[in-house]
Amino acid sequence: MVHDLVCGMEIKDTSKAVSLIYEGKTYYFCTDLCKIQFEQNPEKYIKKNNENGNDHSHHKH
Repeated sequence: MVHDLVCGMEIKDTSKAVSLIYEGKTYYFCTDLCKIQFEQNPEKYIKKNNENGNDHSHHKH
């Protein structure tokens, strides 16, 4: 199961999702806004995800 690191939303179809390759790994996002937020500070979201043990907080779009 793939989740947007910014908002925690589940990405059901990665072929249609917004994506970005960062340091050799592909990340998927539910919207361009989440991708932009990730691009501004990717380490913040990667670190937050690792600290939370993939426990995602959710927001509404």
